[in-house]
Amino acid sequence: MSDQDPIKTLYKSLTGRGGMPLKPTHPYYVPFLKSTPEKDPILALWNRIDMAESESVYLLTGFRGNGKSTELLRLKSMLESSDCQVFLVNMLDYVLMTKPLALSDFILSLMAALAGQVEESFTELAPLSRSYWERLHKFLTSEVTLDKIDVGVPGSGGAAKLGFQLKTDPEFKSRIQKHLEGHLTSLVEDAREFVNQVVDEIRKLTNDPDKKVVLLVDSLEQIRGVGEEAAKVYASVVELFSGQAANLEFPKLHIVYTVPPYLKVLIPNLGRTLGGHPINEWPNIHVRNKENEADGQGLSLMAAIIDKRFAGWRDIIPEQTLNRLAEVSGGDMRDFFRLIRECAISLRTARLSDPDAQLDQASVERVIRQLRNELLPIAEEDALWLKKIHQTKSSSLRSDKDLPSLARFLDSNLIMNYLNGENWYDVHPLIIQEIMGASESGDGK
Repeated sequence: MSDQDPIKTLYKSLTGRGGMPLKPTHPYYVPFLKSTPEKDPILALWNRIDMAESESVYLLTGFRGNGKSTELLRLKSMLESSDCQVFLVNMLDYVLMTKPLALSDFILSLMAALAGQVEESFTELAPLSRSYWERLHKFLTSEVTLDKIDVGVPGSGGAAKLGFQLKTDPEFKSRIQKHLEGHLTSLVEDAREFVNQVVDEIRKLTNDPDKKVVLLVDSLEQIRGVGEEAAKVYASVVELFSGQAANLEFPKLHIVYTVPPYLKVLIPNLGRTLGGHPINEWPNIHVRNKENEADGQGLSLMAAIIDKRFAGWRDIIPEQTLNRLAEVSGGDMRDFFRLIRECAISLRTARLSDPDAQLDQASVERVIRQLRNELLPIAEEDALWLKKIHQTKSSSLRSDKDLPSLARFLDSNLIMNYLNGENWYDVHPLIIQEIMGASESGDGK
């Protein structure tokens, strides 16, 4: 088949872009929510930052792959239009997302990310950045006596080198955490001094004494517990954003942290704890209501997203089938795209022997079943809890000791977050039948 094959075109339009988020100006971009502060978290963030007079901290949460990175690019553009200096950093380049996170290595990662962006945008500030890394190197090797550490020397890219080590070397990360336990105050103070100098110098360079400098910290929502260390990872995130909240604010800097969706449940009043502002939540597309009935507006939005990518999709996948795929995805864009791609592969394979073949129902159900099987099996105790979540549309948290399990549900996409008038939870549509058969007789809960 040629490259003009419409099935191949549809498939390619739904594949990743090398990990790069869409820009709001990209032809594929579809506005998610209505542009009112009450319904649009990004507009709400812009509004708060635009009105803030001094430093401020904000939180943005949502599930992996549901468009937050694209929306942060929109926020960046809106803030720049308001004459702010904005730095957007991707913490995937600086943080090992599956290991416990401490204030020490997080501050180092954050400063490495910021320094890299500052040097890229303002070459005049490279000496300032180098001076900070010189002080940091001296601090770590003399006061902390952390031997064999290398955060670079002037002109050698110290920020990038340290960030790479923290991301790729678990042993190095652990050593940093252990040796800096008694030196956190000095570490934070030096980081704040660096940020303060950066803001002052940017204001001088732009001839604007009131210039707002904003740091958007992306991808922290991808911190997740895996295997035996899962509970430690979740506990470390709680400690960082709650116990160490005061150390995540920086004078003269407006900062937005993306945080995992489970953090809102693990830390009650998280917004009040860090920054004093409500948590801004970016939900999944609302493809169903609380009665588990299809939402026509949400399904139309899902179809519009595919329209933007390949307008000829109806010649490949019937509209009724696309709606079915949207419903079973629960509004999760990654699952939705994956289901369509798998259907495209099935049809393309069929047409190798029969050029007139159409997408049949058996192929569609096989693709759906494949995704469902990846969410299974579910332990009986988990199924009982998930059943209650489905029935109540809330977290149904029984006690604090169950918080890690709830975080696991959210992190593995067994639970989804929606927003229509209020925030509510439901289980993934593909496991509803499985959990509704769970019996209370197993453990009496």
